[in-house]
Formats: sequence, C-alpha cells, structure tokens
Amino acid sequence: MRGAVSPKLAIAIAVVVIAAVVAWFLLGRSGGGPEATAPQRNAAAPAVGAAATATEGAAQADLTVDQLYGEARKAMADNRMVAPPGNNALEYYLRILDKQPDNTNAKDALRELFPFATAGVEDQINQGNTDEATRIMDLLTKADSSNYTLTILRSKMDAKKKQAERDLAVKAQQEAAAAAAAARPQTAATTPETPATGAAAAAPATSTAAATPRPAEVATATPAPTPAPAVTPQGETRDVRVVTAPRPVYPPAAARNGQSGWVEVEFTVAANGEVQNVHVVSSQPARVFDREAVRAIERAKFEPKLDNGQPVASTLRRRIEFSLDR
Repeated sequence: MRGAVSPKLAIAIAVVVIAAVVAWFLLGRSGGGPEATAPQRNAAAPAVGAAATATEGAAQADLTVDQLYGEARKAMADNRMVAPPGNNALEYYLRILDKQPDNTNAKDALRELFPFATAGVEDQINQGNTDEATRIMDLLTKADSSNYTLTILRSKMDAKKKQAERDLAVKAQQEAAAAAAAARPQTAATTPETPATGAAAAAPATSTAAATPRPAEVATATPAPTPAPAVTPQGETRDVRVVTAPRPVYPPAAARNGQSGWVEVEFTVAANGEVQNVHVVSSQPARVFDREAVRAIERAKFEPKLDNGQPVASTLRRRIEFSLDR
C-alpha cells in the first residue's frame, strides 16, 4: 500500500531510538566519561612527583661509604669540585668523614681538593658573591680548620666588603655633588634683579653716576657660581680571577715511591693576564714536586687584577698539594 511504512524500516528506526536511549543513560551514569577522570589523574601527578623527590633526597642521605666514593669520583670527573650545593666532591668526602672520621683516603682526597676549592672561593670573592664564598669556606673549615689559606681568604673577603662599602659612599657623594651642581644654575637664573629705589632716582645726576656701578662693575662684583667638583668615573675594582685552575701532574718517581707533599709557589699575573716569574717559595719534601707545581701554575689561566677598571699586575701565592689517589 502506498504511504505505509515498511516493517524493515520501522524496525531500523526502533533500533536507532533504543541505542540513543542506552547511550544517554550510560554517559549520564559515568559523569562525563574519560574527560571527567583526566583532571583527577593530572591532580595526582604533582603529588607523585613530590613523593619521588622526597624519596630521592632520602636515598642520597642514606648512601653508603662506597656509594659516596662513587658520587665523589663522578663529581670530580664532571668538575663539580665545590658546587652545586649538596652535589659536589667536597661535600661527598666530608660525608664520608662524618660516617668514618678516621678514613685516611677521604682525608687525602680533601687535601688534594683544597687548592681547587680555595681557587673557587677566591673567584667568588672577586665576583662579589660573598654568600657563596662563605658557604665554601665553611666546608673547607670542616676539612682543615687550621689551614692558613682560609685566613688569607677571609681577609680578602673582608677587604672586598669594605671596598664595596667605600664604592657606595663615593657613588653617593658623586650623585649629591651632581645634584647640587644641577640645582645651582637654576637658583642664579631665577633670582630677580633688585629695582632702583625712588630716593636713588631723585638724587642729582652726578651723585647717581658716582653711586651707581656701571654694568661692567656689577658683573665684576657679583660672585661667580662655584663650579661643581669633577666627577671621576669609577670602574670595577677586583683581585685576580682564576679562569683555569692549576692542575698539577703527579711525578712518576714520587708515585712509585708512595710520596706525597706540597709546594708553595709565588708568581705574578701581568696586566695582560700572562703568568710571569713563577718560583717556589717552600716545599715539603724539598725539590720532589717543585717542577710539576711550577708547570701547573704556568699552564693555568687568570684574568688580571682590576683597579678602577684598569688591569694591573699583581703577585700571588698558591699552595699546590700532591697526594696519591686511593
């Protein structure tokens, strides 16, 4: 019959309607599907990361002596002698001594690290990073509190702080002088001229001519403004900066004989950064490590001392330690 719906089409329509109802019911029960649960997973992610970080910190605190040796050697290979804080060779060896105060290998390693660490302290002082320099010096004090190099570095840091205070005072004085000089011409320009009084105008011509100064005389009698003091430009002032620390080579004969010792070397860093006049001041044992200590200083790289922005020559001393590897 025309206009009647076929049975197959009616069944298909019914199936589609039933499927739509079922889908609506299921989506309503799940609360929005996977999209609704995604924020929960994302919210849980930071908590998991924080737990992992805490676990890693606890694992580092519980490292054994052998593990600390491994971390120290890795830090030495990566040139992490004294930084970053908590992950450097100096602190790893100090942790070994905390666990085993009589560990001679750790003590020898700290003696070997001392020249590199003190060079790092001096570099931080020269850059004005007094907090970082203090942190490293505190660690070195735990390693060897009686080392005279620490006394020298503390004196340099005190001098650096005083120099910074003096620079600030000079800058303040210069700014005050510049402000006074800028204000002085404005005061002179805004001062009104004094008008002639009525009595002076009524006086005879001869008296007026005698009493009233000529313009040239007025210019002569008026005091000239005091010139502002010259402002001298101030450049950076700092000590010698270590670019490449001395890296001495252990003499083969001393290694075979199991010898260790130190050499104190004096040298000059010229205004162009060149190392000059390297010579041994003292050594123990005598002449065993002298040559390699001098060579290490000659191979090192430095930036010259600056005095108000001008490079100048300066004389330094370094103590190079020689100790056999573990």
